[in-house]
Amino acid sequence: MRRLAILLFFAGSFAYPQDPPGPVTADKFTFQKRLQWYAKITYTDPRPLVWLVGEVTADDFLFDGMEKWGSGLSGWGKSLAAVYGQRVVANTTELFVGQLIGDDARYRPSGKKGVTRRAWYATTHAFTAQARSGKTRPAYSRCIAVTTGALVANQWVPYPKTGADLARVLIFGITDKIQDDLLVEFSPDLKRFGRKIWRKVHH
Repeated sequence: MRRLAILLFFAGSFAYPQDPPGPVTADKFTFQKRLQWYAKITYTDPRPLVWLVGEVTADDFLFDGMEKWGSGLSGWGKSLAAVYGQRVVANTTELFVGQLIGDDARYRPSGKKGVTRRAWYATTHAFTAQARSGKTRPAYSRCIAVTTGALVANQWVPYPKTGADLARVLIFGITDKIQDDLLVEFSPDLKRFGRKIWRKVHH
């Protein structure tokens, strides 16, 4: 499902290319700003939430994921709650660890042209952060957050994962962060592409 999402981003941008938005001006990442960013990426931004629902639904109905939680809407709801809970734990961990060590892991649009260059930038910057000094470094808080989310979520799933399964969950957690950055990078293009299609359909 994640690979399908990435493919759709690329296809939309190729079909309706646009100049990307400019880079965000660097600013001091106070705890108040960090808290606002946390609330947005965890609770209020509909884009990651919509993709999360789509992924859980595909896993439940196409890949028998619902068997872990039960059938019907009840099983689907429990499955969704478990995955969303993992995201909340991870984002909350990143909030406090990031504040403690001074990580600013907000994604800043690349300002580049070309789908490949922008996609590569988003992918490679998913796990980098700005230190308080302004230098770019690995996003230690994000790595800790993804690991914590996977380990905590493993306590409430019906069949706890061990070994290779848990490693796969960690990889998917990393993929989620890459997907989130791709959403931020390409959303303006996809919105314009969607408006163009809408106008064509209604004329």
